[in-house]
Amino acid sequence: MRRRLLITYLAFTAVLLLGTEIPLGFNLAMNDYHHLVIRQVSETSALASAAEVDSPAEDLQVSAAWRTRADAYGRKGNATVVLFDARGRQVYSTRPGTRADQETEWKTVLEQALAGESSVPLDYPFNVSARPLFVAEPVLQHGKAVGALATITPTRSLRSQVASDALLLLAVGLAALLTSALIGIPLVRWSLGPAHQLQAAVRKISRGEYSVRAPADRGPVELRELANAVNGMTDRLVSVLEAQRSFVADASHQMRNPLTALRVRVEGLEAVVPPEGQENLAVALAEADRLSRILDELLTLANASAGDSDTATVEVRSVVEARAQAWSDQAARADVTIAVQGRRAAATSLPGALDQVLDVLLDNAIGFSPPGGRVTVRTRSDDTWVYVEVEDEGPGLPDAEKDRATDRFWQGRQPAGRKGSGLGLAIATALLTAGGARLEMEDAQPHGLIARTVLPRLVPASATARGTEAGREPGDRPSEGPDVTAAGRRHQG
Repeated sequence: MRRRLLITYLAFTAVLLLGTEIPLGFNLAMNDYHHLVIRQVSETSALASAAEVDSPAEDLQVSAAWRTRADAYGRKGNATVVLFDARGRQVYSTRPGTRADQETEWKTVLEQALAGESSVPLDYPFNVSARPLFVAEPVLQHGKAVGALATITPTRSLRSQVASDALLLLAVGLAALLTSALIGIPLVRWSLGPAHQLQAAVRKISRGEYSVRAPADRGPVELRELANAVNGMTDRLVSVLEAQRSFVADASHQMRNPLTALRVRVEGLEAVVPPEGQENLAVALAEADRLSRILDELLTLANASAGDSDTATVEVRSVVEARAQAWSDQAARADVTIAVQGRRAAATSLPGALDQVLDVLLDNAIGFSPPGGRVTVRTRSDDTWVYVEVEDEGPGLPDAEKDRATDRFWQGRQPAGRKGSGLGLAIATALLTAGGARLEMEDAQPHGLIARTVLPRLVPASATARGTEAGREPGDRPSEGPDVTAAGRRHQG
């Protein structure tokens, strides 16, 4: 938008300059031409008058003084002076061999002069290769034309002057365009200030910051109306989300008590159910437990979507090691090794969010890894973000399913004996988004999946002042720490 407005301003300025400078250029060219014509006509008339005084009536003759004057004029203006008698014969020329009566246009001017008429060429031929300027004046004796005097002046200097004027106008135009650009850039920035503020507000709202409202008290009327519409839409969206979260939370909470009572009654049937029905009873209890977990996850998802908590500082490596240790027993039962790699770094997230996200990712990674496989949890950071990657050696996910994996209740192909609710990654995404973080997925090599948690990095002021020391990033600890395995063994990564 800024570029388009600036181009529009510059285009308008360019059209205005062209509309001004093109006529001005023509006027300057005509003025230069008229100055040359007037000067040449004046000199030609003076020479013709001198020839008239020095000439006898019966024959056109010129004195030596007149010849000297004509030669001086020719040298000064690089011009040629030619004298003709009444019959049009060339009597004298400062440059012998010049045939001024051979050109058609010149011949017409010469005939007018021999007839006693003066002709002033007022029209400038706009031609860079124009011929010399030809001016002829009658030589009068007692009011009668007895000959004609012609001067031929090159127009090279005139064309150079016209070209210089054009270059000057071009330079002025470019300077005006540059000035317009220098003025237009802050002007466009000021004009688009309300639009940028509206854009920033909409971007924050799209990230889930529903407390933000677009400024509707400044800018053009159209933008204020748009800001009011955006604010109204945000208010309605917040109302819908609040109603949805309230429904999910209330439903989950209200269903827990009946579900608990139902499970107690089903457990009470264990003593009276015959042996052949014990398997079905166990399945019923397992499904009741599964439904209870789904209700808990729905409640967690509703709380995560609310995003009401403030972020807190998290020591990422410590959380990773704690969650890896917590999942070590399940990994051992699945014959899977968990390894932790990477440096220590501080990040910001919702309280407990990273723990829950790692629980979801480790549960999936262990469940999809083959026996004897390895799950690697690595941490790394740059100047802005802290990355926690959980890499497994399972079958991975097709690209189309990566986009759907965080949808609520979506489930891909599950390993044998594994049942899920389809809410784990949705909860993880909601927790991360509410804390300004995000979840990414990409293929591992040669196979498997990398689930990457990206958290905003927290760099202490003291670490920032120290900068990078001995090749370490600010805020990193000297030791990367050992890899921790599910079986309790330690491997240096």
